[in-house]
Amino acid sequence: PLCKQIPWDDNEDLVEAWKHGKTGFPMIDAIMNQLRTEGWIHHLARHRVACFLTRGDLWQSWEKGAHVFDEYLIDADWSLNNSNWMWLSCSAFFHQYFRCYSPVSKDLDKEGRYIRKYIKELEKMPNGYIHEPWKAPLSVQKAAGCIIGKDYPHPVVKNHSVTSKENMARMKTAYTNQPLKRKHDNANADTKIAKRIK
Repeated sequence: PLCKQIPWDDNEDLVEAWKHGKTGFPMIDAIMNQLRTEGWIHHLARHRVACFLTRGDLWQSWEKGAHVFDEYLIDADWSLNNSNWMWLSCSAFFHQYFRCYSPVSKDLDKEGRYIRKYIKELEKMPNGYIHEPWKAPLSVQKAAGCIIGKDYPHPVVKNHSVTSKENMARMKTAYTNQPLKRKHDNANADTKIAKRIK
């Protein structure tokens, strides 16, 4: 098969939280809110949320993410969409699974303007906590009118650094367990293609 056969988890609650911008990670949620409301997101934003859903944090199948993109993207193209999801999940085409996007992107939105635009609950959260609002003291949350766990969710992943490393180990195991493709399989495939061309 074209794809590596990765034993993804199957957790609809996590997929729904990701789809509806309720993961508790402001950058991920802002991107998904923009996708649902505007039908478009920057290609690097697509990379970030795809990695988060699959090998980065939530360990859900790339096919579930592809279905969501197909549903909302105004520039959706079935072949490109599925190929990109295979690539970003390291299921095919790209296999450097140790390269992982962080769901906290302080460098891309230093003042939190993008986050505030797409997550109204965080409009008044100070810049110092806009990317990680769960770290804000309760007094700051109250002043911002956003209590974490009530007005905006706790992160669905407790520790990205730990989870991403665990998932890298799972990817390594999955890759190791893949059956080796024999050389004569390629030769047979080339012969069949040549016959079709004739």
